[in-house]
Amino acid sequence: MAAGSFEVSGSPNLLKGAIAAEVYELGGVAPTNIIRIDEAWKVSIDWELIGSLKSMICGTWCLHLHLESIGQGQELDLFEGKDEVHVPLEPCGTGKYHYDFVVPAGTVKPEHCSTPYKLVTTLTYLNECERPGPMAGFVEGQILQFYDPGTTTP
Repeated sequence: MAAGSFEVSGSPNLLKGAIAAEVYELGGVAPTNIIRIDEAWKVSIDWELIGSLKSMICGTWCLHLHLESIGQGQELDLFEGKDEVHVPLEPCGTGKYHYDFVVPAGTVKPEHCSTPYKLVTTLTYLNECERPGPMAGFVEGQILQFYDPGTTTP
């Protein structure tokens, strides 16, 4: 699992965080950085808040996946369905969070001879008033290539 960067404004002794993410091809084979476009894939994201103030933080986490093309190609911001992914904070919980961001088969289309993409997973915080708050994190993932396996004729 790739570790990322996480920042909380203010005193890191009272509240800090961590984030990590890993890519899995659903139904595929290793390596997980070359993905068939006809198979779903997911990014498994783990993050946490650490410190004495974590039980005082309410609101929502906002998750995004971004694919930056390497060379010519379209950049992609991925959502589940057409909505951003929001995960409620649990102030009475352990401070640990997990989300499996599933990308359906066919979402990424190979153009320009299977353009490779750099994956970045981002996490931001919205307070109870749905305004951005002073926490954010990201994980710079690996380079991914998507390919069309072609069709098999009998």
